[in-house]
Amino acid sequence: MGASAQESGLWKQIDDAEYYLVSGSFEQAVSTALCVADQIRMASLENACDHRELLEMLESAGMVLVQALKELRRTSEMFVQLKTMFGSVASVPVKVFLTGATMQMAAGSGSDLTSIFEEYLAKWRYTDEVYVLDGGQDISSNGFVITSVMSTEQYLEVAELYTVTFLSIVSQESETAITWAEKAELTQKDRQNLLNKLQALQSAAKKNSSTALGVKQTAERNISTSTNGSVPSVHEDAPNTVPAYNGLKKGSQEKNQPSIQRVTNQFDPMFWWFHLVRVRLGKIHIVLPSGKLMLLFSLLFSTVFLLRRKTAGLKRTVFRHASSLRRAFFDALQLAFSVQMNPLAAVQQVPQAPRGSW
Repeated sequence: MGASAQESGLWKQIDDAEYYLVSGSFEQAVSTALCVADQIRMASLENACDHRELLEMLESAGMVLVQALKELRRTSEMFVQLKTMFGSVASVPVKVFLTGATMQMAAGSGSDLTSIFEEYLAKWRYTDEVYVLDGGQDISSNGFVITSVMSTEQYLEVAELYTVTFLSIVSQESETAITWAEKAELTQKDRQNLLNKLQALQSAAKKNSSTALGVKQTAERNISTSTNGSVPSVHEDAPNTVPAYNGLKKGSQEKNQPSIQRVTNQFDPMFWWFHLVRVRLGKIHIVLPSGKLMLLFSLLFSTVFLLRRKTAGLKRTVFRHASSLRRAFFDALQLAFSVQMNPLAAVQQVPQAPRGSW
């Protein structure tokens, strides 16, 4: 099978996996994505296809895999499958890693994510304005299709998701986040920007904590005074029918809700990945996750991959035709200039038969 035919066959299987995903056949989407990943690895060992083309295919398969596992509520095995697909956690493409980590955060898999983030970020070394993957050559020599170079913007994006979102907001471990940022392998500019964000979050958290503590203490004093028979002090603008301590107690209860609940209320709208919505377009039935953001994400994901797929197919077709025309042109030139010419043919006389030989 030629390289072009093999690439077309692999893209066809990825299209099938994406179709299973958007149509709600999540188990079939997972199995198809893993199957095509094995075939991509075999093609890499045989050097049958371009490496960049194979990496793009595997990235598409990885995106299908993480979304299907999320819908199957199997997020706990997400990075186990990705490690099998790419050879290591650190060699997972940035887009696939960010998507998978975000989904695990939404599912509440915090204990697993700490080691995953640290393993991912620790394997990249800053060299000549880019990050290089440690041991990338050893992984790729086993047939795994990976990229060994990451831009500073991509590395910072992963670092911010880990420190700002996961450690500071979700886990409320601002000190741990700041300590990591101070020792991380970041450029001086990126380190300072990250520290500014983390310190601002820490200051806001301390301010909210002190305010909530003050309100709680005031409420407790008012409740104690009321219990002892004294009349609680009422603000002049407060309604006479509502005791002041009730209002304070209510405010105290609202402001002293568990911190994780406040974080969840702020965090959930960013990661709305639950249940299903069935959409009917003519004779086509599509099952999509509900929530405004996830619906938009799914539509954008499908649209971007469809356009990219069509563009890539068009480029491959144009390139093949251009290559054919180029080869035909050079073959014609070679044929034209390879004819052996006798430079004296113009001045030489045509040999004549001797007289009498007729």
